[in-house]
Amino acid sequence: MESLMRARLYGLVKRTPLGPYVNNCPPIRIGPERLYVWTHVLMRTRHVTGSVVEVGCSLGGTAMWSDRMLRQTGVHKPYVAIDTFSGFVPEQFDADVALGTPRRLRKTFDYISLPAVRRSARKMGAPDIRFVQGDICRMDAARLPRQISACLVDVDLSKPVHAALTKVYPRLAPGGVIVVDDCPEGDDYKARVGYRRFVAEHGLEERYVLGMGVVTGPAADIDFGR
Repeated sequence: MESLMRARLYGLVKRTPLGPYVNNCPPIRIGPERLYVWTHVLMRTRHVTGSVVEVGCSLGGTAMWSDRMLRQTGVHKPYVAIDTFSGFVPEQFDADVALGTPRRLRKTFDYISLPAVRRSARKMGAPDIRFVQGDICRMDAARLPRQISACLVDVDLSKPVHAALTKVYPRLAPGGVIVVDDCPEGDDYKARVGYRRFVAEHGLEERYVLGMGVVTGPAADIDFGR
């Protein structure tokens, strides 16, 4: 009887936001076509000097998968993943509600726990990822690696996207690439607003690949086969 109740409890927990922690298999939260874009960036920049950075890592599934892929293909770079690990910052979310983001998305990431993400990374064979807790808008840029070869910005909201690009771009190595998730026109999240603001301020060309905004560093030459 006790084992049956335990099994039922396990089944219930698996269907909640805590499910990935129970299974020790955090989901990859970006779409498969965007995972292709990010994977392509990682492989095309594998010989570029610098760390790999994710700004906005959710449960860490993409970071763990990407770090393992790099190491299993002989690429050994520091991998840094930054997140609030407590959901959206209220005032940043409210700013995007005014732009059309549905209020129902406010608590989408509230359940995330940094200790649980770190435990999952160890169990998933990616113990060397450096997880950094903080709001990219308030974070001192000195906490970022001095040189960055590839960066995935996946913070969904316009203000933290702009802040991430502003702080990462000066540290982008020659040949480095940044990709910004959630940039299709008309998307519920307003990452595209922050991306467009940044490229306009820096006189850069808007470039979109499969719903992701792209920013390249000096001497970067990347073709997405389209």
